[in-house]
Amino acid sequence: MIPDEKKPVPWGLPPLRAEVQRRRRAEAEAAAAALPQTSLSTSECEKLGTTDCRITLELNGYRKRSPARERDFMSVRKRLLVFLAGAVMMVGAVLYIRLVMYNPAAIDPSAFSATTLGTNPDTLEVVDKLLHAGFDESNTVAWDRLAEMTDLYGHRMTASSGYSRSAAWVVHTVNTQDANLTAYTEPVRVDEWRRYEESLSLYVPTRDRGQVEVPVLGLGNSVPTSSDGIMADVIPVRSFDELRRLGNATIAGNIVLYNFDYTTYGDVVAFRTRGAVEAEKFGAVAVLVRSITPDSEFASVHTGNSRRAKIPAAAISPADANFMERMYVRAQTKGNGYPRHVAPRVNLKMNSNLVENMAHSVNVIVDLPGTDRAQEIVLLSGHFDSWDVGVGAMDDGAGAFLAWEAARLISKTSRAPRRSIRVVMWSNEETFQRGAKAYFDRHEHEMAQHVFAIESDIGVFAPWGLSVAADKKTVASLRNYGNDLLKILGAGNITSAEVESPGEDIAILCQHGVPCAGFLSVNPENGAVPGQPQWENHYFRYHHASSDRVEAIDKHQLRRSAAALAAWAYLIADL
Repeated sequence: MIPDEKKPVPWGLPPLRAEVQRRRRAEAEAAAAALPQTSLSTSECEKLGTTDCRITLELNGYRKRSPARERDFMSVRKRLLVFLAGAVMMVGAVLYIRLVMYNPAAIDPSAFSATTLGTNPDTLEVVDKLLHAGFDESNTVAWDRLAEMTDLYGHRMTASSGYSRSAAWVVHTVNTQDANLTAYTEPVRVDEWRRYEESLSLYVPTRDRGQVEVPVLGLGNSVPTSSDGIMADVIPVRSFDELRRLGNATIAGNIVLYNFDYTTYGDVVAFRTRGAVEAEKFGAVAVLVRSITPDSEFASVHTGNSRRAKIPAAAISPADANFMERMYVRAQTKGNGYPRHVAPRVNLKMNSNLVENMAHSVNVIVDLPGTDRAQEIVLLSGHFDSWDVGVGAMDDGAGAFLAWEAARLISKTSRAPRRSIRVVMWSNEETFQRGAKAYFDRHEHEMAQHVFAIESDIGVFAPWGLSVAADKKTVASLRNYGNDLLKILGAGNITSAEVESPGEDIAILCQHGVPCAGFLSVNPENGAVPGQPQWENHYFRYHHASSDRVEAIDKHQLRRSAAALAAWAYLIADL
């Protein structure tokens, strides 16, 4: 209803609805014409030289201008200032973390020991630069080189083509890219053991195919089986004492499975190295060894060296070792009920070949000459060979490249050390340490000129310090330098050789009077340090396994460790 129709009207008929609408429309148009102009046309805007012609709205015959939206240049400036202030705060936070929070302790000359105070200031200046190189996150040279070599050539089994090509690549890279360093090789005569086809079938009649294919790796130096393999029952034992108690009556004609509880590598490695030799004394036809790793829940198989016996030896995963032992126990306790439990029975096939003392290998050597005492040598090392599973990035490519990178960092300083720095990448550590023996034989007349030797072969993670085998005076001096200087990287700790051996390869040098040390890291999983429980567990998760790839190495930890080793080496070489 139209509102006006509610008003009283004169007597007679009311006006028609259409007439009312026409009248009101005419009144509205007249009112709109009487209003002042409220908007400019586009042409008028252009005449006034303004671009602020705002949107208008049509409403009941007149135009209403929308609110002005002027550009606030001050707000843009303020936003820019706020952005810059935020960026400065972020950069400041990063610098604070790197230069203050990360450092275990800042170098404080006022607290230096007499050892450090009595050191040539020029030496300390270079050491300071080497230590701070550990914080240069743009430097990933060592990791990049390790990744490139292992990607190109794979594993470096002693006497393999991969070893030879990798050694040639290192020599070429040093001599073409690293100024002041010289690389070359020295010959080593080695045994050559090669694995070929291997398989292990476990008979489980309740499975679809009646058997399970178990991942297996022959142990180094093992004899092969016949082409048909060895089919026999599996007898699990947890110790050599249990093996002896069972004796010939139980062991003869069967395969011994060493399924022990992992505590530490040193406690259980004997099952791998001499398990076959012990089992054959009681008539065993082969041995299976639980992999030497703390990962009991995974199907990871780890190989390694063994003493050559007349019976074959192979490794299986901890999970499969537990599986076979459970089968054995159920067969003993549940008999032939339903379902039928059977004792573990396997068919082991291994094809391998050993050529003794006929193959040729090399030690890779990188020299940085010293100045006035260049005939004296500070030796840095890691072994170059690996097993034929994985690519040997952690064991021990990282240790060898750690030594190389330490020498490279020293070579880039403005002041060469007084003594020469020598990097040795050992051949054949994994089996008989023939590389170390060959080096000693070749340089025996120079042993008195080897003033210190350092080896890294227990993983390269965040640096911790050194395990030292030397006289008390040397140990005390190193401890003082560690407390005063190396602590900036967390790498200034000193422990004894009783806690952790300096290394397999430099052992022959230590035995002939050369002061020695092992380069040690912190366990990245739990922060454990040498001497603490589970310190070495992270390393042995990858040790001698297919998981030993370059991804197991943190490029920044490798750089910091190289900086720490460079600082230790320079201090020793320049005294």
